[in-house]
Amino acid sequence: MSSPSPAFQRPQWAFFATGFRPFFWLGATTGCILMFLWVLLLSGVHLNIYPSLPIYWHAHEMLFGFVTAIIAGFLLTAAQNWTGRSTATGPFLFLLVLLWVAGRTAMLFGNQFPTLAIMIVDIAFLPCLFFFIARPVIAAKHTRSIALLIILAVLTGCNLLFHLGWAGYLPITIVPLALQVTVDMITLLMIILGGRVIPFFTHNALPQINIHQSVWLDRLAIAAVIMLFIAEAIPSTMIFVGPIGLAAGGLNLIRLLGWGGYKTLSQPILWVLHLGYLWICAGLMTKGIDAYLPGDYRSIATHLLTVGAMSTLILGMTSRVSLGHTGRRLELPQGMSRAYLLLALATIARISAPLLPHPITTAALFLSAGLWVAAFMLFLFYYTAILWQPRTDGRLG
Repeated sequence: MSSPSPAFQRPQWAFFATGFRPFFWLGATTGCILMFLWVLLLSGVHLNIYPSLPIYWHAHEMLFGFVTAIIAGFLLTAAQNWTGRSTATGPFLFLLVLLWVAGRTAMLFGNQFPTLAIMIVDIAFLPCLFFFIARPVIAAKHTRSIALLIILAVLTGCNLLFHLGWAGYLPITIVPLALQVTVDMITLLMIILGGRVIPFFTHNALPQINIHQSVWLDRLAIAAVIMLFIAEAIPSTMIFVGPIGLAAGGLNLIRLLGWGGYKTLSQPILWVLHLGYLWICAGLMTKGIDAYLPGDYRSIATHLLTVGAMSTLILGMTSRVSLGHTGRRLELPQGMSRAYLLLALATIARISAPLLPHPITTAALFLSAGLWVAAFMLFLFYYTAILWQPRTDGRLG
């Protein structure tokens, strides 16, 4: 594996030694800022955001800003471990981070820049990330990671379509479709990676647990999810969303139960991952329920997958990876489990909002946002020093 450049091996540059460090820290920090700004927008405060419609800005930035930062940090680090080859470290990682920051800046101060400039700056990050991950994966012939590269490519296409739709180059209806497919692709990514790491981490920590895994169940569960997402995206196949959604959620729930999550309650660093996957199952099932019951179950399904699954798995994985990859024991800082509970409460508040009377709905949204920010602020409180300082074992990374 190639080493970072000498200038970035010094302790003061530990922050740019490996991808998870800057992207986990910036992702959590920016996520808190984005959520605070979202509350301001809901309160009627005007911001010079791009796009100017707050709901589209919020959705885009939470997906392509917050979530994509964490995906970048995880995949840049994981691909390095899977292939034994370097991804982006040192100055290359620094430039990649700058590109991500430039995209967030352009979207926040949209009125200050030409539309074309905003599009180019924001779209550029994902293709560059794809390059740094694809290079070692292809060189090492790591075929198990090809699906992840395909998902990254689709996410890049979704971001491009989002911008083309809002700028008027394509029908405006492409914007919500691009956001929906983005949620779908990130959900698929969580299902694929979750199936790899959750049972693995559980068995390593608690070898007495009998993990039940089936290749055929895994394939069937993933296939059902892909079929569901295709049915959602094509108007003529929407009639199949109900049964496929229930089947996809049920198959993934059976898959999850085989990983023995109910035996991990004494270890928050494990049960948070099982809880995150449980939110996925609930979100998929709610997509199916939406086809049969009146009410805004589509919004509930979306936020089960975003506030619930994405945020929970992000908090669980970042708090674990940040320990293991800095040479520390896999023991959570005292009090970090409270962040997991706060995030669970944030999810419950958010999915309850569409079912409540209007005045209470707004309060539920604000409560959810506040709990979400509190959870990630706790992460930053406990992990900022861990992410900025060199490894405790003296190794690079």
